[in-house]
Amino acid sequence: MGADIMGVAVFPEQAGSVHVTELAQPGPGPDEALVRVRRVGVCGTDKEIIDAKFGTAPPGAQELILGHEVLGTIEAVGDDVTTLRPGDLVTATVRRPDGCPTCRAGQSDMCLWGTYTERGILGAHGYMTESFTEHVRYLIPIPPKLEPVGVLVEPLSVVEKAYRQATLIQRRLAVWTPQTAIVLGAGPIGLLGTLLLREQGLDVYTLARTSAPNPAATIVAAAGAHYVSTRDTSFAELRSSLPNVDLIFESTGASALAFDGMESLGINGVLVLLSITGGNGRQDIPADAINRSLVLGNKVVVGSVNAVTEDFSSGVRRLSRFEHLWPGLTATLITERLRGFDDAHRIAEAATGGVKTVLEFDGSAPRAPH
Repeated sequence: MGADIMGVAVFPEQAGSVHVTELAQPGPGPDEALVRVRRVGVCGTDKEIIDAKFGTAPPGAQELILGHEVLGTIEAVGDDVTTLRPGDLVTATVRRPDGCPTCRAGQSDMCLWGTYTERGILGAHGYMTESFTEHVRYLIPIPPKLEPVGVLVEPLSVVEKAYRQATLIQRRLAVWTPQTAIVLGAGPIGLLGTLLLREQGLDVYTLARTSAPNPAATIVAAAGAHYVSTRDTSFAELRSSLPNVDLIFESTGASALAFDGMESLGINGVLVLLSITGGNGRQDIPADAINRSLVLGNKVVVGSVNAVTEDFSSGVRRLSRFEHLWPGLTATLITERLRGFDDAHRIAEAATGGVKTVLEFDGSAPRAPH
């Protein structure tokens, strides 16, 4: 038996079409769980879907339920589920495989065919609902002590994968002991990347446009990293003052900085590109110098998108480490809390300000009008 539930949706081809809707909620199948949503993160991807830059509804549907960063509580489980029980906190992965060879091997984040679906993004409803059902293979347990920050596991999984990929690449070296890293961008991905690299002991320089003081600069400094505003110090000035740059995470959404990162990367270094840039921008770049530097320096530039279960699980463990090293710091990434369905119309506006906005769901939302 199922029931109608509330959800925050868009019509994917209509910009600014955020609205509250109703949808059917089936009960959990034998290998599934019913999850009551506690909070959902809002990010730049949601803003771009709201702006009709991309996003597709499930087959046969006109609406797409938003949301791919979730924290929820297990409400019920199917008859064959033994790993989770009612009351457990969980998050959920985003991408669902399409059957290509890498997907069948458990690497849907490296999908070959590109016909995967993604909850809240491509062809599958997301988590901005009162509840959802999901196969337990896609649910990740969250310890109760991490309830205040558990919604950050999904964005953290992105940098977990980035660091995992960099580490795998650097197996080409007999010895890799990275000392210096640059993080481009001080949004949620950049800040979580900063914390991860600091937890690993690297000397980290986080670049952003906004001058300090600001919430991002406070977080960077509290973790022992260096916040650098490009209004005060140019990228070129920074890199000229640093020793060999071993690792760069790019998370700005500005394609020009990808090429700046290539110029700044040190000998044997790895640049991981995490931004998806829209449009058809063109850049005047020193192509010969960049190519020469990459070849002579044995440097690697790699793109990284999405994440799989091991990255989510690593993210849970990493959040625990963050709490041990910097008690309460990670929670300060959440700079705005909206009231579930009541504030659904503010999602697009909220996604452009602060650090991380979340929607809080408490089960007392009004019923959608018919």
